[in-house]
Amino acid sequence: MNEIQTKKELKVLFPIQAKTAMEIIEDILVQAAHSRASDIHIDPRIEDILIRLRIDGVMEEAGVLSKDFHEEMIARLKILSGARTDIHAIPQDGRWRACIASALYNVRVSFMPTYHGENAVVRLLPARPLTELSFARLGFTPEHVQAIDRALQATTGLILVAGPTGSGKTTTLHACLSIKARQPISIITLEDPIEYEIAGIRQVHARESSGVTFSSGLRAAVRQDPDIIMVGEIRDRETARVAVHTALTGHLVLSTIHTGSASEVLTRLVDMGVDRYLIAATIRLIIGQRLVRTICRECFGVGCTVCRHSGYAGRSIIAEVFSIDEAMKKIIADSGSLSACQEYASAHGFRPMSEDGAEKVQWGITTPEEIIRVLST
Repeated sequence: MNEIQTKKELKVLFPIQAKTAMEIIEDILVQAAHSRASDIHIDPRIEDILIRLRIDGVMEEAGVLSKDFHEEMIARLKILSGARTDIHAIPQDGRWRACIASALYNVRVSFMPTYHGENAVVRLLPARPLTELSFARLGFTPEHVQAIDRALQATTGLILVAGPTGSGKTTTLHACLSIKARQPISIITLEDPIEYEIAGIRQVHARESSGVTFSSGLRAAVRQDPDIIMVGEIRDRETARVAVHTALTGHLVLSTIHTGSASEVLTRLVDMGVDRYLIAATIRLIIGQRLVRTICRECFGVGCTVCRHSGYAGRSIIAEVFSIDEAMKKIIADSGSLSACQEYASAHGFRPMSEDGAEKVQWGITTPEEIIRVLST
């Protein structure tokens, strides 16, 4: 079959009239861009291929294609992204830059062998200038911005952004770098993958297959005379140890870490084997965040073609900012008690993420249902 198949229960977000695999991929990319999708999932099944889009963080089924297209589509994506077309049994990654729907995108593809054939997930990253990555535009409150700006004035220490996968942590780090990049300083990043290309900053793709991990890359980066080092993620004991040591020796280190809240970062670092006195000596700021869908500005939540009748269009950050002052450092170094840290922070103006979410509901930015959905996961 040369045309897209659909099932009655499957809502088709875009029509595909193409006759070749190449044209189908082009149509999917264009329609995904029009739908503001961040990811395209191409999932082979027994008799067909399921196409799904992640829009504003939520997965939506878009349609099904004949299985006849599968091998050609995967091969075409591999050619475009620079992956090897003769490898099918192991995962691969690739990337390319493309003009899609009159806009420039950095396109990233991950290939994974599955029981019914190779799956591909295509991520669309708008190649937007860093000036668009302002904290206010991302959804941070003026109080948050003030605390972040104050921490970024330091020349040493650790600034960490916490949250689950897909919560916008890397984008927040790049917003921080966009401010520092205006200054006459040396900045180097270690990323996996590189999501935004930043003029004037040395960016390194850290990947184990090439022998560059976050920890080994961090050691090498110190010898490059940097003022600021951004590490994509602190995910293991060794990276945590090297990051803390780097922050102690005259560098400002920015990174992300997977925890449910800002305060839980302290416990996570202790679990990774970092001594409490080192945590107290290095951490300057912890940002905890999530992304929530925002109410459509065209229909105000009623539902229209712009928001695909969901009532939501776009996303905003809800956040909590955990500033580490001298008194907090003493609490961390003396006991490291999470409850003691939370009690002190709450008494000195700390507002948890749930309060920021409630405020954004009051402002008409999002809905209570969306806050509950995001914070319960």
